[in-house]
Amino acid sequence: MFEWSKTADGEWLCAGVAIAMPVSAVLGSFDPDAVLDSAERFQAGRFLKPEDTERYRAAHGLVRRLLGAATGRNPASLSFSRRPGGKPFLADTGSLDFNLSHGGGWVAVALSRSGRIGVDVEADRPQHFWDEIAASFLAPSEIAAGAIGHLQIWTAKEAALKAHGAGFAIPPESVTVTAEGAGFAARLPADRFSGVWRRLGDGHMLAVAADGSVPEVAVCENAGDLGAVLAELSRLDPAMRASR
Repeated sequence: MFEWSKTADGEWLCAGVAIAMPVSAVLGSFDPDAVLDSAERFQAGRFLKPEDTERYRAAHGLVRRLLGAATGRNPASLSFSRRPGGKPFLADTGSLDFNLSHGGGWVAVALSRSGRIGVDVEADRPQHFWDEIAASFLAPSEIAAGAIGHLQIWTAKEAALKAHGAGFAIPPESVTVTAEGAGFAARLPADRFSGVWRRLGDGHMLAVAADGSVPEVAVCENAGDLGAVLAELSRLDPAMRASR
């Protein structure tokens, strides 16, 4: 599924991966409360709408399961901190970077061993919504070109900004997205990321961006698919795993 082998110079061939899964499939595969910490369970209980609670539990439970497999650690024991821009990271994990997103009925998690990575998943909206906000996030060249759909541009920009770590502290209209090969390039004022899109079910779109090679994408529809991904992540070179 993922080619996690290394070159003779010790560089990872598969620099990054993104895993997308419907919220209902995550909740049907395992109980997120079994791996969430007390602060996360408290946060999940603060949402007014049940669907927001379910998305939060699914996203944070899934990222713990995936990070646990990639690092060889108990998912419930993982401890997170935040970088100055707000991006979360794991303590004592060396070069492992990660990001998560949830939108509509889907959640997504991205992992990278060789650099920064960001992911975004969004449900599509009516065209009048995009028309109303276009000026607030499209760069002038994107408005002139009109070659890429609004949902694709939005998700690509958010994935790149999340990979960078500053988020929307960088104005999205200062980021330019162009098609590149089978994916895209996102150019920030002083940075650049490469990525791919994946159209998901029910009108959802995923974008993942990294500052290394273009990430791979896996879509999990059920517990069996998730089990296969967890098994692949656990095959990482033990020397690259975090200290237990």
